[in-house]
Amino acid sequence: MAIKIIKKRGGDVAKITAKQQAWIDYYKMGYTATEAARLAGYKAKSDNAFNSIGSENLRKLADMVKDREKKLESPRIAGMTEVNEFWSSVMRDEEVEIRDRLKASELRARAAGGFLDKIEHSGSVETRQSELASILTQLKEREKS
Repeated sequence: MAIKIIKKRGGDVAKITAKQQAWIDYYKMGYTATEAARLAGYKAKSDNAFNSIGSENLRKLADMVKDREKKLESPRIAGMTEVNEFWSSVMRDEEVEIRDRLKASELRARAAGGFLDKIEHSGSVETRQSELASILTQLKEREKS
């Protein structure tokens, strides 16, 4: 089993196994601690055992989960600024097919709120005016007394 050495804040050194690293990655992808334990290759005989492994990893690896979050988020997920810049560059690139340029301009405009979606509603809305009038009457009577 390979052990990875990670330098923590304050100069401390932590040793982390490949399974722990995989667990952190799966956990950061949105899996529960229990599911991450299964996917990372931990061996257990029951759901409770996987749950225990996941809980223990949450406790032991909390700092590394936070550090890993920063490393995973920045290069993999484009922010809205980057997405808008991409759409704008595609839209302006005359070598790109016109349909792709139009789609990029539509997506850019939609992200900026340039389109309002029309919502149709069929049916009726009941106001219950008689109930509201009754409640108002009761409140007015309470104020008088």
